[in-house]
Amino acid sequence: MKKLVLALAALIILAAPSFAAGPVSFGLQATGANINIDGPLKDVYGFGFGGGAHLDINLPVLFAIRLQADYITFSPDNGKYQALIAGLIPGSASADFSIDGGRINIFSANANGKLSPLPLPIISPYITGGVGLANLGASDATIKYQGNPLQGGTIPGAKSETNTSANLGVGVDLDLLVLKLYVEARYTWIFTSGATSTYIPVSLGVTF
Repeated sequence: MKKLVLALAALIILAAPSFAAGPVSFGLQATGANINIDGPLKDVYGFGFGGGAHLDINLPVLFAIRLQADYITFSPDNGKYQALIAGLIPGSASADFSIDGGRINIFSANANGKLSPLPLPIISPYITGGVGLANLGASDATIKYQGNPLQGGTIPGAKSETNTSANLGVGVDLDLLVLKLYVEARYTWIFTSGATSTYIPVSLGVTF
């Protein structure tokens, strides 16, 4: 899946010069997201950061198709992780522990429809939604006690797994003639085995 997303991003970048003057436009975005995790680690992970590229196919109606690739990584909050571990070991203090690793990574590739029902000269709100693929994985987390690895203190990560995803959201285009900025938020479902994972990516992008 990682190769698929990177290939899509490369294809978008290579195709951009060919379509610069036509109905297809190219852009880049910075993306952040808040992820929802079940279980005892649900409060340990907060906002993650990343970015990607997109290709817009602009149709002669108030509709466009956006192909988008993104990578977002989430680091655990060490303070909350330390407090969680200390709470499980009587007589210990949060400061006794340190955590290495434990990152959650999401690679995604989506095909979205984009409808602008109220196009205005400068600011145009829109709604968006679509489907895609998402690769979700996590690295191992190593817990150290007073600087030394804790016996049995490696928390296995999750093997990366590719699943179908769907999203629905809203955004606003800001047309500056030579380029177009946008802000967009999408509620996203990743249909993992067992419970469905959700996260809300928020993008700030520029389209040339």
